[in-house]
Amino acid sequence: MRRILILLLFIASQYVHAQQVITGIVVDASDNKPLVNASVVVLNTDSIMQQFARVGEDGKFQIKKVARGKHLLLVTYPKFEIFSKEFEVVSSDIKLDSIKINSQSNLLEEIIVTQKIPIKMKGDTIEYDASSFATEKNAKLEDLLRRLPGLTVSNSGEVTAHGKTVSKVLIDGEEFFGYDPKIAIRNVRADAVDKVQVYERKSEQAELTGIDDGVRLQTVNVVLKEEARKGIFGNANASVGTKELFDANLFAAKFNQSERIGLTGSWNNMGNQGDASMIRMNNQIIGKPEHQSAGINYENNFLKKKLHMTSSYGISNNGNANESESYNKQVLGENKTQETSRKSQSENNNLNNNLRAQFRMKIDSVSNMNVQLGGSKGRSESSSLSSSETFRNEGLRANEFNGNNSTETDNGSLNVRMDYRRRLNQKGRSMNLHLSNDYNNSESTNLVDETTKLYDRLGNDSTTIHVNQTRLNETKSNGFGAALNFSEPISERIFLTLGYSFNTSKRTGLVDAYNNTDNTQGLDMRYSKNEEDKNNNNSADVNLSYRADKFNINLSNRTTYRQQQLSDSYRDIDLERSFWQNNFNTNISYKISNSKNLTFGFQNNTNVPSFQQLQPLQPPTNELYEQIGNPDLKREINNNFNLSYNRFSLLKGSSFNVNGSISLMDNAIVNKSVVDDKGKTTATFVNINDKLNWNARLNANYGKPIFNGVMQFGPYSMISYSSNYLYINGDLNQNITTNANVGINGNKQSSKGVDFNFNLGIGLANEQNSVQSRLNNTSLRSSANADLKYYLPFKFSLTQVLSYSFTGKNKIFPEPIHQFYMNLELTRKLLSSESLLLSVKAFDVFNSFNNTQRSFSESNFSETRQQMLTQYFMVGLKWDFNKNLGKKND
Repeated sequence: MRRILILLLFIASQYVHAQQVITGIVVDASDNKPLVNASVVVLNTDSIMQQFARVGEDGKFQIKKVARGKHLLLVTYPKFEIFSKEFEVVSSDIKLDSIKINSQSNLLEEIIVTQKIPIKMKGDTIEYDASSFATEKNAKLEDLLRRLPGLTVSNSGEVTAHGKTVSKVLIDGEEFFGYDPKIAIRNVRADAVDKVQVYERKSEQAELTGIDDGVRLQTVNVVLKEEARKGIFGNANASVGTKELFDANLFAAKFNQSERIGLTGSWNNMGNQGDASMIRMNNQIIGKPEHQSAGINYENNFLKKKLHMTSSYGISNNGNANESESYNKQVLGENKTQETSRKSQSENNNLNNNLRAQFRMKIDSVSNMNVQLGGSKGRSESSSLSSSETFRNEGLRANEFNGNNSTETDNGSLNVRMDYRRRLNQKGRSMNLHLSNDYNNSESTNLVDETTKLYDRLGNDSTTIHVNQTRLNETKSNGFGAALNFSEPISERIFLTLGYSFNTSKRTGLVDAYNNTDNTQGLDMRYSKNEEDKNNNNSADVNLSYRADKFNINLSNRTTYRQQQLSDSYRDIDLERSFWQNNFNTNISYKISNSKNLTFGFQNNTNVPSFQQLQPLQPPTNELYEQIGNPDLKREINNNFNLSYNRFSLLKGSSFNVNGSISLMDNAIVNKSVVDDKGKTTATFVNINDKLNWNARLNANYGKPIFNGVMQFGPYSMISYSSNYLYINGDLNQNITTNANVGINGNKQSSKGVDFNFNLGIGLANEQNSVQSRLNNTSLRSSANADLKYYLPFKFSLTQVLSYSFTGKNKIFPEPIHQFYMNLELTRKLLSSESLLLSVKAFDVFNSFNNTQRSFSESNFSETRQQMLTQYFMVGLKWDFNKNLGKKND
């Protein structure tokens, strides 16, 4: 932390001094009249904005705090030519001559002075010019995104844009390796990117059907340079380390205009997210993992560009062996507690094959069709050995449990979706037909050997229950859906969509439990079931939208009649229910100005109880827990309000975002559980009829370049409040939770001297319960994370990662948790092209990471420790290759 503070003070001292003032006057060349409010911008040599000003009524302008060095002055005024002039600040203020610019109407020749603007607003889209943000040689898209104002990239690869999590990263408007968007940001070259666009779009379902569901997805679209759409690029890396660790990764892609082929492969014993090159990640290795994966992505146009196809196939094999210990304490009432200590060993292996394809076809000038195919096939094996003992009131033995289970599962799925859209005669009138089918199948064999001892009230005499069974499970589901919608323009600004949709599904669940003991061989009906679930939905849809220059209003409503049938021939269950559901969505956006937007959203929906919640009798999972359904459950009603304000300054490169939400739940469905003296839990589902569960959340963040754009800096804050009614051991409890967090983050990414990212945060959590008020608690938590990259002579660089977190004590755990680790990486670029990178990495240098995880809620407090490798060292090579991609021909 001291390193970060010293670094910030050093940077500040460099820029507080040696700053000068630039003055001048801007006039119309034809009559020497002042051009009031003309924009005057100072750019550095990388075309990144440093300072700006507006011309006053007298035509004069003044720009303060201009650092020493070479700069570019850019003057713009509507319908006038663009003026640019290079200048250099040495040691004194600069007074420029009168700047005279011509009106475009007076120009006899085409203006040839051009200048790229780093950031533009195009409607609701913010567009960044990639060439205005310098990156290292052979840098990736992830490095470029870190440099863009308003965007952040976490150590694990999640992208945030203007305070909202990015759910899609597109390459030229298309998904690239759709099953993992991180592949794109970590492998596409930064020097191949022309533009980066950030915008919100509707959900895929809403775009296909034309019925707005209120969902908005923050999206990043990367536009490649024209010359980058043809070439071969990729990278390969391999690392070996202590503790017999290894990691190997390959990515290769070939672009040829519309045709794109990509290959990925990885193999490591560090876990699914191994990639030892990601030094910024928290690389504690849990258990003994092994990961293998391979994938291929293909994209192309056919039939004279009328048919576009995107497809991907991936295969992965993940395994792990782990050991863990946990302690749990439940406060069930006055002078009534239950403490459970558990140990477990587990092994698992999962093999999965996934195939996805999308076909977009332009049938003719008025109709097009979109077809999506998806399928998966997998097999998993798992085994576990566990033991636990439970005491009540901190001394009386309640139960003991020992289990030895193993499961083998084969599963598969297939889904098909088709959307046909046709424009009808009148302008703006269209028809949309949607068809879909989803099929899933799973078969498993579960070997169960469990022994449970239940003790009496005094903790002495016990009853032993031994279950030794082979359970054969088979689950099948098949669903079909269809929708037909018609869109009609009522006026130039008002559009109406009406539709009807139908969905039907059938699910069968068979469990045959056979006792393996000699004297009780045969089917055990207590643990068996033969379910058949059916449901039919008929829905009427209406969508009304109003589009204006500043206002966009969208209203949609779906009314559904749902029929459910549930039967179980093993348990003589025949249940039939019907519900009316209504989902109403409102989305209003107001464009205050080109840089300010206000958005309001409201969603009202009803959730009907699931079959598992309705079924009166269910097979127990073990002798210590029994779930009972409630066939009298009613639907719950949700109301959600969202409000967001976003401001983005193109000239300053700053952003300010406020997002607030309130959620109200009426008639909430909750799980009501009761724990008896032997530690057995019996649970059922009930509605909270006369109480309202609700929560509210408000977060804000601000980002601004400082020190003449060298550093991005931004504070952030969040506060949330929730009031929920639930049950603690059969008693209705009101749980009130308040969380508040504040922090600051910053980054410098200039590939010179020292680059860094840092994040400092502190938070308070307060929890209150009406039933167990003595457990009301306020806890403190804080975190500090930083990574610094030092650029050293002779193509060396050193990366230092520091992470610290603090979790405060509570009423059950009197000791706080401190977690700290430091990672180091020393690299050397080899070859004249710097395409080969040699690295030495050290993870958790001081072996200081605390392997304790803590959680608590209401009356339940837990601590867990598991097998984990923290300190290790690795040596690796990484090769970046690139043929033609992003390189212009002579």
